[in-house]
Amino acid sequence: MRNLAVFCDRVGDAGGAERYWETVLPALAAAGVSVSLFAREVAGNNGFGVAARAIAWADETQAPAAEAARAVAEVLRDCRPDAIVTASVFDTGVLDAVRAAPARWLARIHDHRPFCPTGDRVYPQFSATCCAPMGRACRAATVTRGCVRGPRPSSFREIAARETVRDRIARADCVLVSSEYMRATCAANGIDRARVAITPPPLPDAAFASAVHAPPEKPTLLFASRPTPRKGLGSLLRALGRLPPPERPRLIVAGAAAADDESSRALAEQHGIEVDWRGHLGAHELRAAIDAASAVAVPSLWPEPFGLIGIEAQARGRPAVAYHVGGIPEWIGDAGIAVRRGDEAALAAAIRAVLDRGAWPRYAAAARRRAEDYHLNAHLSRLLELCNAA
Repeated sequence: MRNLAVFCDRVGDAGGAERYWETVLPALAAAGVSVSLFAREVAGNNGFGVAARAIAWADETQAPAAEAARAVAEVLRDCRPDAIVTASVFDTGVLDAVRAAPARWLARIHDHRPFCPTGDRVYPQFSATCCAPMGRACRAATVTRGCVRGPRPSSFREIAARETVRDRIARADCVLVSSEYMRATCAANGIDRARVAITPPPLPDAAFASAVHAPPEKPTLLFASRPTPRKGLGSLLRALGRLPPPERPRLIVAGAAAADDESSRALAEQHGIEVDWRGHLGAHELRAAIDAASAVAVPSLWPEPFGLIGIEAQARGRPAVAYHVGGIPEWIGDAGIAVRRGDEAALAAAIRAVLDRGAWPRYAAAARRRAEDYHLNAHLSRLLELCNAA
């Protein structure tokens, strides 16, 4: 494959989806692939080393933009790619233009939005996760569980619109996901399992520590995510509050808006937890924060499609404690402990076990060993193989 066209929602310095492209696009260019990059939103000049062009197609809340579909068809005629990758594109007109192009189409799914109108597979009025495929169950849940916008016509319209997006993605030649959990989700939503390939997010060489460094003298946990309720920071703070003060680790909280999260600050103060509040961290700063911690905490209350921070920590020889949700069990293995969702007593016990000075070296060695599965070169080879498949 010589020419690849990539259509993604956004390029810029943000979450895991953007970090995926930040890692993969320069590697593709270095491998001799000519990449044409298009995004609904381009933050500044950040195209990750590849020239990026913004096309204002519709997001998941808007009606398809006819002008954007025409623009996509035009750029595909101009660049004549051998393969096309779409990621987080919800404009069905754009997806139709991609399907009409004489190129192999790979649709990468980063999150739950193609299969859930609310985007997280968590019932908004009940603290429980949804396991049903999108469709009839969603319509019932608007009445019984307040999903989408509750029992009103706009909810049914949104469900129908998202079903249309899902059905367009099902026409792709290959669907790329990060975990077996997401492959099962695709299959439950009518996508042929044989056409779904598991390609976990890769780590650049710089992410890997050459040796596992000793943990800090004072046990320290790192929570690195946006502090939204679904990411479980509040649950983590309550779990830490269950530990006796002499056993309670220091906590580093990193992520966009973390420093302004007043409710979490109040909860930390209530439980007497020492917290180092950080904002958004770049790649180098995040690795330094991982090195400054004994372990990472991934207390997500939604079914994480994967959980990138977990393997970023493994590459530095740091184990994880987490809730057993989504794709997390697939990477945590023996390199940490995952407990039942929302069981804060069990999470506190897991924190105590992982931070134990006698057990920590075993968990750390397992973490560094498991990280070997996520090298960039292996991911790139697999991606090119899928792009070139007949």
